[in-house]
Amino acid sequence: MPQFRTQGIVLRARDLGEQDRLVSLYTRDLGRIQAVARGARRLRSRFGAALELFTWGEAVGFEHSGRDLMRLDQFDIRRSFRKLREDLERLGQGARMVEAVARLTAERDPHAACFVLLLRALRALETGPAARVQLAFTLRLLDVLGHRPALDRCVGCGRTLAAMADQFDPFGGGLVCRACRGRGTMPVSPRALGVLRGLQRGSWEARLRARIPVAVEVEAASLLDRYVAALGGGALRAPRFVAETAGPGARA
Repeated sequence: MPQFRTQGIVLRARDLGEQDRLVSLYTRDLGRIQAVARGARRLRSRFGAALELFTWGEAVGFEHSGRDLMRLDQFDIRRSFRKLREDLERLGQGARMVEAVARLTAERDPHAACFVLLLRALRALETGPAARVQLAFTLRLLDVLGHRPALDRCVGCGRTLAAMADQFDPFGGGLVCRACRGRGTMPVSPRALGVLRGLQRGSWEARLRARIPVAVEVEAASLLDRYVAALGGGALRAPRFVAETAGPGARA
C-alpha cells in the first residue's frame, strides 16, 4: 500500500455513506484520481472545508494495490478559491472547466501541463472575465491533450477552407466543407469562427485581453462544449447551469 503525496485540485466531492466523502482530484503527479476521505462528514473532521469544489491543496494518502479507489488521509489547503463558489457566473464557468478536465482525462494518467493550466485558469477566473477565461482555457486544454480542433481545413477531405466556412463537425473535430458535410454538424458564424481562430493562435494573455461581443463568445463556447461532449461521450452538465443562471445579456 504505497503512500502518495502530491498537489491536487478538487473536481468533485460527494457523500459516501454516513461519514465519508468520495473525492475526485486532478493531481500534478498522478493525474485524475478517485479517493475516499474517511470521516470527512464528521463534525470535527480533520478535512474541515478542504474538499470544496476548486480547492487546491496538498493531498496525502495511500494507493490500494489492485483497486481503483485510493484513500485520502490529508488535504491541506493551499488556496480555497472560495470567491469562485460565491459568484454564480464564476462558479458556472469554473464548473465548465473542471467538467472538461474530468471528461477528457483518464484516471491515473499524469499530465503536469494540464494541472498547471487548470490552476492558472482558476487564478485568472478570480478576477478576469469569466466567460473569456473559460473559452481560453478550453481551447488550450484541447491543445494540451492532443484534441486541437481543425479550424482552417476540412476534417473530411483536408481541403483548406475559406474564412466563410459555416459548419463544424464535433465528432470529426473541426470544420467540414459542403461535400463532406453529414449528420451531426453544427453551424458556426463567420464572427465566431474568426474569434476561435484568433484565440487559438494567440497567447494566454492575448486571449484574455481579446474584445469579443457577448453573443459571439456564447456561440464559440457552445461549439467547444459540443466538441468536448463528443470527445467525452455524453452531454455536459455545466453549460446548462451556466445558461440557466446567466443574465439576459449573456444569452443574447
